[in-house]
Amino acid sequence: MKQVFVSQNLIEVEMRKEWLAEADIPCTIKNQRSAGLGGEIPFTEVFPELWVLQDQDYDQARQLLEEETELPPMNQDFWTCSGSGERHEGQFGVCWKCGQGKPSA
Repeated sequence: MKQVFVSQNLIEVEMRKEWLAEADIPCTIKNQRSAGLGGEIPFTEVFPELWVLQDQDYDQARQLLEEETELPPMNQDFWTCSGSGERHEGQFGVCWKCGQGKPSA
């Protein structure tokens, strides 16, 4: 078994597990129910982790996860700040970098 992803957000880990399952890559989530132990042991040790069950699936799983996260969500609108050049998702109305507002459409 090899770890392919870890996050403090269980939903992110479960979503990636579904991607791997769709590609017929057997995997499991460790620490799925360990969040309540945070504080008693270091919090990074209770983060949910996604593991492939077969070592030979590791490279394919990593590649698939990287491809999935590189693509922006479908039907997502973006805008670029004219002051800083930063790209923002449509739901944000102000640039995080310079404070300039989203241009009107």
